[in-house]
Parts: sequence; C-alpha cells; structure tokens
Amino acid sequence: MGGSAIRKMSKHSLKLIAAFVVLGVACVSLWFLYVPGHWLTRVGFGTVTVDDRPAQADLYIGHPAQNQAEAIAFVHVPAVGDYFLDFEGEAYREASNHEFVRLNRGVWTFRSMNKGPFGALLPFRKVNELRFSSSKGHTIFVQF
Repeated sequence: MGGSAIRKMSKHSLKLIAAFVVLGVACVSLWFLYVPGHWLTRVGFGTVTVDDRPAQADLYIGHPAQNQAEAIAFVHVPAVGDYFLDFEGEAYREASNHEFVRLNRGVWTFRSMNKGPFGALLPFRKVNELRFSSSKGHTIFVQF
C-alpha cells in the first residue's frame, strides 16, 4: 500500500508540473505578443539640445509593430520633461509620469507607446533631427 501512495503522489506531482509548464509557455507567448507595444530599449547614440544648449538626456527606442520603420523614441530630459517621438508619423507627445516606468535598460509603458494625442513637429533644420516645443516653453532638438 505504501508504494501505491507514492505512485499516486508522483502522478499528481507530474500533473502539477505539466500544468505549470503549460502556464509558463502561455505566459511567455503572451509576453512576446504584448511587449513590443510597451518596451523601449535604451540607446547610446543621439544628442539632445534644449533652447540651443546641449542637454543631458536618456534616449530609448521601441518598435510597437516590430517594424524598424515604425519606431517610437522616448526622450527623458531631467528637469525639462519626458517625450514620445513618432518617426513614421513625424509627431511627438509629452509623457506623464504615471504612464511609464524607467528601468536600468529601458522604459516600460503601461499603455501602448503609440497611443495618445501626438502633435506636429516643428520644421526640420537638419537630417535625422526632430524638433518640437514643450509645454514649458522650451524648444527641444533630438538628433539621431
């Protein structure tokens, strides 16, 4: 009788392990479907100027549709603000603190990064440069 209890326990444990594996695979699959619209990776290139003066800034790039042409950039300029830049739509929007979390290697947005009211950029002066005016009255240039 003792061996029967061990076999039953073993079958129960195997079913439990199988259930966790299936749950894990489902979670990983959902993660890869959900992440592209919410994760931006930190990049080490690009410059930012605020009112024609160089500014310390953190730059992040994300691809909500997993398409290089549909890139969204996130720019964090301390004491100035946080901004989303839409390359395809040539637009920008200010980001509020409650819609993202900055992490060591990237930014996680709680809603898809390409959602929200984007406004038009200012006219271009240079190639690969995005220029816009913040609500605080600053003119910000981001060049990649």
